[in-house]
Parts: sequence; structure tokens; C-alpha cells
Amino acid sequence: MKKIVKISLGAAIILASAQNVSADTLAQAFENGKVSGEIKSQYFQKEVADKKVNVWTNGGNLSYVTGAFYGFNAGVTAQASTVTSSDLKNAPTAYNSDQNVSGAVLSQAYLQYSVANTTGKVGRQYISTPLVEGSGSRMFKESFEGLVVSNTDIANTTIVAAYVDKEQYRTNIASGGTNVKAVSDFEQVKDGAYTLYVNNKSIKNLTVDAQYALIDSNVNTANDTTVFYAAGSYNINPFTIEAQTYQSDNGNATNSDGSAYAVNLLGNFDKLSLGAAYSTIAKDANIVAGLGNGADYLYTGPWIYGGVYDADTDAYKLSAGYKITTDLSFDLIYGAWKTGTNPTASESDFVATYNFNKNFSTRFILASYDNLANESYRSRLYASYKF
Repeated sequence: MKKIVKISLGAAIILASAQNVSADTLAQAFENGKVSGEIKSQYFQKEVADKKVNVWTNGGNLSYVTGAFYGFNAGVTAQASTVTSSDLKNAPTAYNSDQNVSGAVLSQAYLQYSVANTTGKVGRQYISTPLVEGSGSRMFKESFEGLVVSNTDIANTTIVAAYVDKEQYRTNIASGGTNVKAVSDFEQVKDGAYTLYVNNKSIKNLTVDAQYALIDSNVNTANDTTVFYAAGSYNINPFTIEAQTYQSDNGNATNSDGSAYAVNLLGNFDKLSLGAAYSTIAKDANIVAGLGNGADYLYTGPWIYGGVYDADTDAYKLSAGYKITTDLSFDLIYGAWKTGTNPTASESDFVATYNFNKNFSTRFILASYDNLANESYRSRLYASYKF
């Protein structure tokens, strides 16, 4: 299995070698290919122990996907980033694991085959499921290397089975390396991870998600890590009621079984949206949320800090959003959590989003903290042009 994922890296060569079989058809497949991309600029600032640090990073991504050729197609995505400026003298390592990075990486290089209602994709690729998902909130979107098969034969049901061999992180430091400002390569995920995901919408207004993931241990004395996730979302216009659970075993010999439960109530009233969520995690063990920073689906996670998956944690979140126009919107979010004997920590968010047009968008986020280590605030400015 580890060798088969390398097929995608030579997908273009494989297709090119078939020209003597059907040159015109293959040429048309390349002619029908599509190019897309994004130019990104991100400015991050935060205050650590009353000292400000910041980093301004620019870059983007470029993708090409061929047209279909007897059910096959191939795709590639390159990502690049450069640190334009930074002031990190007060905390030199503050952004080493996410934004202080320059370089390029081939994040997607896959071969895909579709027949009837089944699609298989092998190689480097973005994956989006509750327990396996790469975050795209930094300059480098996290990616995976493996095999993903999806099927929609059952009415109103999507089934996804996947094997993940390697993961590309935000930076080399985030992947466990020691090269500051270096891009993350695709690093081994222990002995590999397997997952099965099911999404069902058979009942009107009800969406049900369930997923199981197993991460093989590559240490003889350690157990495998397993996670089960389930969620249901029911819409009664203008309200949506949601519930979710995580059940995980972190592989430790003792205190390994963690359990979490959460509920969420959302309301959409024309331009106004409201939300209230609550979650609780048992005292037994921390929750394993999955692979990738995008595997952060806990309802009570605030905008920047994300969900807290520590044992013995109770958390809640309140939110309100208002859409001034179709292009301008504001959101206010308050999230608070208490773990064990620690004092209650909280994050208060102000989010402003403005779309200049269908291609160019901006977002500003200001988060203030109480009792969160020695941080007092974080701010971010995103600018994105997609083509």
C-alpha cells in the first residue's frame, strides 16, 4: 500500500505514455484540463507576556486537473509561501509551527478513476472528513498521501473509505522537524491510518454523520489509536439542532478511553444568525480528534483557539452574526472552557468579512483571551484572490 501511493507522482507520465494508444483522445483530455489557483496574503499578530510579535506571509497555490480519459484523470497542486516581514524578537518561536515558513511543496499529485457511482483517488490529496481533514487556515493547507474511495450507490448516502500513509503539515517544525522556516515534507503517519465515513440524508431535514478511524502504532509496546465520531443535524426552519459524540482510545496502557458529548442550537433569521453550544468531556482521558488540524469539529471551539479536547472539560460557546449586505458580514463569538482544577479560560472573537467580488475576499479577526497561558490577544488579516 505504501508503494501504490507513489503512482500519482507519475500520473502525467502514465497518461503521456498512452498516446500511442489513443493520441487524439488523450490530447483532448489535456486540452479539457482546468487551471485554478489562489493568491494569498496573511498578517498574524499576537501578544505573548505583554510583548507583541507578528509575521506577514504571502504566497498561494496553483492547480491543474486533466479532463477525463476513459474514466481516469490526474491532478496536481503546488503551494508556495514566503515570509515578507516579521517581528519575532520578543518570541522567536511564536509562529514556527504554522506561519513562519518560506518555500514550496507539491501538495496534490493524484490519479483518479471513476466508474458509475464509485470514485477512487490515489496519491497526494486534500481530504475533508470529520476525523481526517487538513486545515486551510494558514499559508500551507495540510494534505495527505494515500488512497480514498467514495461511493454513492445507496440513495442519499455517501460512503468514504480511506488509507492514509503520510501527512504534510503546516511547517517543518509542526511535522516534528528542526528546520525553522522550512516547508513540511510528507511525513509518515505511524504505520498508517484507516478510516470509514458515512453521511446519510435519507430523512428529510436530517443529516447524520458517522466515522471510525484507526491509526496503527509503529511502536511494539504501544497500542493502536482508535476514534469513533457521530453527529446528527436536524433543521426546523429557522432553527437547526445538532448533537455529536467522540469516543476515542489514545493507545495508552491506562486512562486511554475518552468520551465527549456536545449539543448545538442554531437560528437563522434572514440577515441575523444566532448560536449556542455546550460540550462535556469525561475525566477518564483526552479525546483524539483525528488527523490534521482541520479535524476540529467540536461545536464549542471558538474561531482561533479551536476546540479543547482535554479530559474533564466543560465548554460552551455563544455566537451572533449579521450580514449587512451580500458582501459584508460581522460575527461575534464567545467561547469558554474549564478543565479539571484549572480556572475558566475564554476567547472573545470579532470577525469581519468583506467580498470585493466573487474572486477577491478579505477577513479580519480579533480575539481576546482570559486565563489562556500568557496570551492576551491575537489578530489576523486574510486576503485571498481565487481564479
